[in-house]
Amino acid sequence: MFRLVPREEQFFDLFERQATTIGESARRLREMVFDFSDAPAKAAAIKELEHQGDVLTHEVVRKINTTFVTPFDREDLYALASRLDDVLDLIEAAADRLVLYRIKEPTSGSRAFAEVIVKTADATQAAVGCLRASSATYHTHGVEVNRLENEADRLLKELIAGLFADVIDPIEVIKWKEIYETLEEVTDRCEDVVNVIEGIMLKIG
Repeated sequence: MFRLVPREEQFFDLFERQATTIGESARRLREMVFDFSDAPAKAAAIKELEHQGDVLTHEVVRKINTTFVTPFDREDLYALASRLDDVLDLIEAAADRLVLYRIKEPTSGSRAFAEVIVKTADATQAAVGCLRASSATYHTHGVEVNRLENEADRLLKELIAGLFADVIDPIEVIKWKEIYETLEEVTDRCEDVVNVIEGIMLKIG
């Protein structure tokens, strides 16, 4: 086995920074739905984190195209960067919809989703952190992300059933259905991240 040249370590740095940005965005979203005062400013702060994530993604792509020997297959590096970027995009989209749709106050369901998203982001970040040392503990974090994604899926079904049963205004139903679906999709994309990581680990194992 050859040792990776120092500059290739930058791939791990970039992925870890992307994962850290996801964790921070998730916490900002949770803060927003638990305290909706000054919501536009809070959504703007999440948008700025999403922009920082875009910069990191572009840097990963640039390095993929300019590095002679990469630590993993190029398509895996690109897939991981893309899936991490997807997570940030969806967190930003959820925050944006809360403002765009003129939501007066987040629901208890949206707060439950925010809690699940923070936990999923933390487990995803931990899985990304296993790449540098090729740590087998990635599997534990992957299992947790899968469990949380299932929890989010159940929550989505319950909340949508509740919308149709309890909410009279059809516009409110449409608004919240889309917000809930966006929140649930955050956990789907986190699951995609850990699936890419699992594929990488199986190839190098």
